Amino acid sequence: MDHLGVLRDKIGRLREEIADIQELNRQFRQEGLKGTAAQVVHGQRHERLQAIQHELVQVADLGRRVHSTEQMKEEHRSRLQLVKQKRAS
Repeated sequence: MDHLGVLRDKIGRLREEIADIQELNRQFRQEGLKGTAAQVVHGQRHERLQAIQHELVQVADLGRRVHSTEQMKEEHRSRLQLVKQKRAS
């Protein structure tokens, strides 16, 4: 399974969502929307951005672990190759 690919896809989707939220916030500022409903929706977008930030921290941590795991697998393969070569000699 391509774990790094899955993480890249997740990050891509989060980037798209961030861009959408930024556009809605730009419209909010530009139109000078007032009123309770506009303020509530703006607050919800702010909360979602904070949740995305938290998700990105988790994805970064997963990415480090996946990368580390891939390195360990490669090191293990290298050692196995050396053992096989010694046995063949």
